[in-house]
Amino acid sequence: MRKNLLFFIITALLVCSCGSIKDYNYFQDTTPGDVLKIAEAAKTIKVKPHDKISILIACKDPQLGTMYNLLISSTRLDQTNLSGSVNGSYMSHYIVDENGDVEMPILGKMHVADLTRSEIAEKIKHELTTSEQGVKDATVTVEFIGMHIGVLGEVGNKGFVAIDRDQVTILDAIVRAGDLTQYANRKNIKVYRKTDEGLKTYQVDMTNLSELCASPVYMMQQDDIIYAEPTKKRARQSTTTGNTLLTPTFWVSALSLVVSILTIASYK
Repeated sequence: MRKNLLFFIITALLVCSCGSIKDYNYFQDTTPGDVLKIAEAAKTIKVKPHDKISILIACKDPQLGTMYNLLISSTRLDQTNLSGSVNGSYMSHYIVDENGDVEMPILGKMHVADLTRSEIAEKIKHELTTSEQGVKDATVTVEFIGMHIGVLGEVGNKGFVAIDRDQVTILDAIVRAGDLTQYANRKNIKVYRKTDEGLKTYQVDMTNLSELCASPVYMMQQDDIIYAEPTKKRARQSTTTGNTLLTPTFWVSALSLVVSILTIASYK
């Protein structure tokens, strides 16, 4: 009986003191040379209602370009400047309305929802070409303003990750957030996305790159929220004695106590 008890305690000590590599390493299903397909979801960020975008039209004739740009008002040293071009750190922007439209000078209402930056620029260039002025040499620049992805939970730097390009993957967002911590449950990363039906929840496994690439949330969209769930061990740390029974120190102390009791009993 004494031998069985000692064997049980030693086995428990070894189990509790060893971490599981399979729950920690990324992309365990891949080998050198693997080529994985990305999900057929939207790969390029498209503008949605309530987004902010900057649209700047430049022409060889500056005055002609000014006609099609929003007036930018800035005050410096008690002097007010109104112009149709970017002045220092000031930039004009449009807020896409609930119908997906923006109201532009002269061109009027333009539908931009569900279009990429390049598609919006091409659409505006086409409207300029066919306008009464027949602007042939216009350069149209469209930029995102204030678009972001939220990252919460077990990451290095919680907060917002700015969207500054047309394609941002979940890996990009996690890297910019300082990577997952050692306490993150890599097999259960949640992504919350706004849809027409409401807020939809997705689950991704960072240890399986094939499944990750096939997920519709591999390519991020504006306002997505990533939540890195903590491991059970990390969650138990929220209580005073949550992990006490799982620590090597506890089992060493327990083993010492049992050995002492058995040693004393053997002399009786």
